[in-house]
Amino acid sequence: MVRKELFGEFGADFFRSYIDPLRLVAEMDGVLLFRAGSQVAKERLTQQVQHRLEARLRAYEPRVSATQILLEHEIPDDVRALAHARIEEARPQPVAAPMQAQSFLFDTFCQDGSNQRAYAVAQMIASGDGEAFPVWLLHSAPGYGKTHLLTAIAREAAVRTPDRKVLMMTGQEYLEQFQSALHKKRDSSAFKEMVRAPDLLLIDDFHRICGKKATEEEAFDTIYELTRRGGQVVLAANHGAAGIEGLDDVLRARLKGAASCEILEPDAPLRRRILDMRLQHHARLTPGFSVASDALDMIAERVHGSGRDLDGALSQLLIEWKISGGIQVTLEAAANALQPQLSEAAERRITVQLVQKVVARSHNMSVQQLLERTRRHSIARPRQIAMFLACRMTHASLPDIGARFGGFDHTTVMYARDRVAALVDQDPAFRAEVETIARAIRREP
Repeated sequence: MVRKELFGEFGADFFRSYIDPLRLVAEMDGVLLFRAGSQVAKERLTQQVQHRLEARLRAYEPRVSATQILLEHEIPDDVRALAHARIEEARPQPVAAPMQAQSFLFDTFCQDGSNQRAYAVAQMIASGDGEAFPVWLLHSAPGYGKTHLLTAIAREAAVRTPDRKVLMMTGQEYLEQFQSALHKKRDSSAFKEMVRAPDLLLIDDFHRICGKKATEEEAFDTIYELTRRGGQVVLAANHGAAGIEGLDDVLRARLKGAASCEILEPDAPLRRRILDMRLQHHARLTPGFSVASDALDMIAERVHGSGRDLDGALSQLLIEWKISGGIQVTLEAAANALQPQLSEAAERRITVQLVQKVVARSHNMSVQQLLERTRRHSIARPRQIAMFLACRMTHASLPDIGARFGGFDHTTVMYARDRVAALVDQDPAFRAEVETIARAIRREP
């Protein structure tokens, strides 16, 4: 009740930054001991919140005499040990924990060549061995494991390097909290202190910040300040630096100087391993749930795309299992239950990202190079071919294709499509080149 009142008194931005992380540890000799997350938070809470906290607590519990706001190491050892013991006793069983807490670990991340480099770098950062790259950009299409790796980094860093202050937030949270600080109080100092205080800052869906000039400039100032004093920043986005839509060109150039890794679409063997891992998780939550091995093989072969697509398929099979009275889901039952998803998957197997990957490979360049905003013929022509094939071989709209190529207008995509179509009609050698690439796209697993 007191937290709700303080939220109304201090506002959402200040509350999230300082009051929300505050934890009641124990009562000792009539004094309530609270733990703050950082020295900055402790100072702000002591100066601005403590007297209001005490007054509001006494309104509900007159016996409260005083409060103390301490850092972890300032709490008496015997009190801290007792508090931790009681927390362990009261902690729910693992099966009751949310999916993210249970499954977003390094141990549950399925690896192969499509994500091995990203996994290795993530482990280095979590263990504190990644000083060589103060800023790391992890990028892929949605659902390929970026959030999984960022969460695993945050959790592992807290265990292996407990002295490091770690903060993980989404790009949307960063955007909302910064804009709230500007619009409501015209003062972003509390927000800046919060995001610049950690030693390791992780921002998921970083692309959500881009295109909002003041917010992206503040984000890059934060990255500079944090890395200048020896901290580390991990960013996750749907595209590499060259392909992030709306990013200021100067800031884009700065981001290109960061280390980066791309996670590619999982192939059938990796999708099968992901299904096994997800099935184990569902079986822990719902004892008895099982799916026939040949049904899982069928899903891995026919449901192309991300781990989220596989999660959706298993969730549908869980419904089928419950409806059938707990009987193992057979191949036939799975095919019937997943018919809409399987049909849709067959239709959308060829994606814009797949086209980009194959075209880039056929021209001996990276996808990042293909997405560079340049008129150099060596890059512009392959990009036009990729746009042409994306128009012909996928169900993506012209605006969507333009966005996936780094924010081009739909008229640019139309020009590329028509230009390549004309060249295909006029030049047999060029037509053969494009057809070869198209066949490679269709063969791509």
